[in-house]
Amino acid sequence: MTASSIGSFNVYWKAALVAGGLAAWSLPVWNVVVNPYQVFKAKYSIGERYTASTTNERFLKVEYLLNEAQARSPATPGAIAARINNGNEAGNPSARPLPDAFIVGSSIMGLMDPGLVNRYFPDRHFYNLAFLAAKPDEILASLQALKRGGVPIKTLVYGLEPIAFTDRKTYGPAYWLHPETGGPSRQRVAFDYLFAPSLADGLSRLVTAIGGQPSVRYDIEGTGRYVLERYDREIKADHAAFMRRQFPVDAQPVVAPPWIESRFEDFHKLVQWLKEEQVETRFYLNPLHPYVINAYGENRLAAFKAKIAGITGQGLEDCTQLLNRDDVNQQFYDYKHFLPEKANLVISCGLQKDQSNFKGLL
Repeated sequence: MTASSIGSFNVYWKAALVAGGLAAWSLPVWNVVVNPYQVFKAKYSIGERYTASTTNERFLKVEYLLNEAQARSPATPGAIAARINNGNEAGNPSARPLPDAFIVGSSIMGLMDPGLVNRYFPDRHFYNLAFLAAKPDEILASLQALKRGGVPIKTLVYGLEPIAFTDRKTYGPAYWLHPETGGPSRQRVAFDYLFAPSLADGLSRLVTAIGGQPSVRYDIEGTGRYVLERYDREIKADHAAFMRRQFPVDAQPVVAPPWIESRFEDFHKLVQWLKEEQVETRFYLNPLHPYVINAYGENRLAAFKAKIAGITGQGLEDCTQLLNRDDVNQQFYDYKHFLPEKANLVISCGLQKDQSNFKGLL
């Protein structure tokens, strides 16, 4: 081999090495800057915080609550300052009450304003800890992580629906649990997020950041709930067109998948842990759209209610038919999520409060 060919080989080898290095680091840079799952610090990222449709509630809500508990630890400077400046507590973030009661469940519960629930438990401070597509084992793991981290858990309100016990879909990085739940270490989780294949989720985030009109907004560092801003905009612009898109007249009937028995076992573990921790707990069944009711059938829904009631060992309020009126589609965003303005009625049903006013609320 001649000297010139050796030189050419070295040039190509170095170019390939540089190109490979750039390619290897392009993904971490993308995940930090675009930040589709919102787990990296906002100062390195584009766009408004917590407005990505792929925002990881499971991670961020637990992280926020753990940080709040640590900030209020008696030995921390923030807590000491709060005690010294107790005459100016309104302007001191450390003086705000730490949540000690939680709304849990799936995305249906995620739309719930904690203030509606707090009215029935005036001595508590509720936070919406619901997750999209939440499963009982994920709820248990998150609650246990909070308990270990010093977050008090005194009251729990859990609205259930059968979908969580039949859903077999596999979910990606937007649904990974917080490392304190007993999974991989924090360093491993950070590494996994750096190199997560997030092209589709990242492009969605870019469109939102550039357009400035998010489809969803998560109040992670406040109430914990989320708001479907795109749906609300579409309803305001043309409610009739929105209804036609969400509830097509020619929608084909479906049959719900079979039960996943392990989910009931996980739910039993959750109930047992709540009893052991002496957590005041209220369970109820969420309203279902007739399309979903037909997919499961009355017999399966009755069996589901009996099974859940048997596991909880307490009376179970059944609100599945609560919103099924002649204009039922007017009560829902889609076949699964009822409108937020119906939440007060739903909570009244679930907690069996002011039932005499149900007719007036409808």
